[in-house]
Amino acid sequence: MTAHHGATTPPLSGTLPPETVLLAPTVPAAVPMRPPAGAWGLVVIALRTTDAAGAPVRHTRDASVPDPAHTDTADLFAGVWLPEPPPATLHAGDVVVLLHTSTADPARTDVEVLAAMQGEWRTVGTWDAVNARWPHEVAMTVLVHMRYLADAAFHDAQWPMLTGPLAAAMPDWLSRGLGLAGEPAASAPRRAPDGLAELLEAGLLAEGDHIVLGEHVATVRAGGILQHGPDEFAVSAVNALATHLCDFTANGWHLWQRAHDNRPLADLRTELARR
Repeated sequence: MTAHHGATTPPLSGTLPPETVLLAPTVPAAVPMRPPAGAWGLVVIALRTTDAAGAPVRHTRDASVPDPAHTDTADLFAGVWLPEPPPATLHAGDVVVLLHTSTADPARTDVEVLAAMQGEWRTVGTWDAVNARWPHEVAMTVLVHMRYLADAAFHDAQWPMLTGPLAAAMPDWLSRGLGLAGEPAASAPRRAPDGLAELLEAGLLAEGDHIVLGEHVATVRAGGILQHGPDEFAVSAVNALATHLCDFTANGWHLWQRAHDNRPLADLRTELARR
């Protein structure tokens, strides 16, 4: 699978789309320092960190944290160029890397990381005048926000199931004890809706449609919830389920495809945004 700038993506059983840009592993000369003509930013679709990235909690006797400017902190970092800023409300959970040209040195670039959350694109990190090792310097910031937003959407997907069919299947004493009896699903805090419900409302997906990621199949349910497997209570969200099934942190919008025509969910989301 060939990517931009001469890099070649690892096979990964055909999981990554053909337009993928590989930032790691790759040689420094293949790492983009400027966006290509007509591109706004690079949405990250696959990220896996190395042991050198370090644990979130460190103890006094732990070795010092390796400098990402000299240490590979990511063994997989890939994205897809976007031509323009998409609507953040539809792209909630996406994390995008912007390369700025404020520095005249072609071997350096200013990097800004944005995350689509709460209906807007928010800057979550900036790095000035970094060299071609910038993917390793920004990897942990990207990872933390991808995982946090995916987890938030996952919890949103769990709540309607918890207060609906799952609560109905519990004995009354248990559902009352957990505070679930009579709790309306709509009362769940929508911290990071991921846009799948909007595709349903627009008719680009229908309840009961299947989407596929490699050999995995999920079913679209009411409210933009994904059901994976025969267990009706096993529900998830687009990015959370993709990350669970892959061996890396994933943006599932670019990996899941509508089963009957193999159109990526990202294409359907773009079509909706252009209406």
